[in-house]
Amino acid sequence: MNPLYLTLSILSLLLAIYLNKSNQREIGLLASGFAGGFAFLFAFEKSGYPLPLIFAGGFVATIFFEFLRFRPMQRD
Repeated sequence: MNPLYLTLSILSLLLAIYLNKSNQREIGLLASGFAGGFAFLFAFEKSGYPLPLIFAGGFVATIFFEFLRFRPMQRD
């Protein structure tokens, strides 16, 4: 496990929290994606899959779940 990935994940997470609290949701969403990508790299680095694929999986999954969390609720 590479501590660089953990550090980058934590820094990206802190940046995402700051951006989301300051109502910059789009950039905060991307920062959340980077945090998720680096967290996946930290967790699955030794799994045998290519590192870009692991990062992309974490990035896309985090973006998807954060988008679902921040989307406006539509009322009929």
